[in-house]
Amino acid sequence: MTFDYSRLAATCGVESPENAVTLPPEAYGSDELYTAEVDRVFKRGWIPLCRVEQIPTDGSYYSIDILGTPLVVTRDRKSDIRVLSRNCTHRWMEVCTGAGEANVLQCPYHLWSFGLDGHLAGAPEMKESAGFDRKDYPLKQFRHEVWKGFVMVNLDGQAESLAHQYAALDPIVDAYDLENYRTVEQTDWGVCEWDWKIMVDNFMECYHHMGPHRGSLEDQFPASLSYTGEVGDYFTTMWSGQAPGYPADPPFLAPGAATLSPDQHHKSLIFIGYPLLQIAMGPAYMYWLKTLPLGAGRIELQLDICMSPAALAAPGLEERRSQLIKTICDIHREDLDACTAVQRAVRSGVTGVGRLSHLERPLWEFYRYLGRELGIIGKTADLASTA
Repeated sequence: MTFDYSRLAATCGVESPENAVTLPPEAYGSDELYTAEVDRVFKRGWIPLCRVEQIPTDGSYYSIDILGTPLVVTRDRKSDIRVLSRNCTHRWMEVCTGAGEANVLQCPYHLWSFGLDGHLAGAPEMKESAGFDRKDYPLKQFRHEVWKGFVMVNLDGQAESLAHQYAALDPIVDAYDLENYRTVEQTDWGVCEWDWKIMVDNFMECYHHMGPHRGSLEDQFPASLSYTGEVGDYFTTMWSGQAPGYPADPPFLAPGAATLSPDQHHKSLIFIGYPLLQIAMGPAYMYWLKTLPLGAGRIELQLDICMSPAALAAPGLEERRSQLIKTICDIHREDLDACTAVQRAVRSGVTGVGRLSHLERPLWEFYRYLGRELGIIGKTADLASTA
């Protein structure tokens, strides 16, 4: 069945957050819409791959698949970071998996080997191939940038720089010293049967603290004290305020950087750098969702947990680290149950479009972004006009 872009445009085109509505349910399971999202949203945007500390030394590599494209992030012998294809330029076998350190990336099929900068270093038994030159067969390189310790890739190579897209976001996160947070745990939640937009919807509002998180977050970080912060064309921020009477204790709110204001020690910052950089952080912690779209209504999900320099340097690190990991994972399980239930409703054929609360303004901001990128609102409403 052809996807009805007019219903999606009606949501994305709402001009005031006071009148915001949900996406139409069919937007969370349409193969046609997902194809458009791949071409117009994901390939044109900046996608997070890993943290810089996950390729810590010369010769380090980190493998990840994005939209069916096998990639490897490397740090070459000159300490330069690269994002390369993992597919050998001979007959396309993957040259590596996982993460580690290596002098070269060697294809297991015919033993072609590549330097960490992507050049073809060795190709056995190719001397009799007329005109063969190793310089003509490097691993494909993708455009990347590093922002606050995140290695980001732009698959089509045409996006505006992150410095431009996140210019207004920088001063919000600078006080936290985000680039020096360090990964202390990587958790893999496997394949999840819900749409990437359901993951964003859930992540970017605290309204549901009173529901799924009523026994874990609502008392200390009540839904009513959350509010939308600075927004831009390529990001939206939200703050989750701490209820009066609670101290700024570990493992979330202490210890933190001396550059933080007193107010920042009593709230968490939640933000998304569109389309997929989803971060929750405070003075002592940060975690980010590595949402890897696999298709309409399907993702692979990882969650990486980090700690601030101040938290890493304070006494009792292992106890605070263990508490942080357990608490975040317990809360995340509550979110997964909610996302599963929403996708189940979508698949059941529910057709209604709901109204959003003022606490869900970040969703309205997200839908406006989605509409702009898909070209269904604004001056380039080409998808809507041809649907």
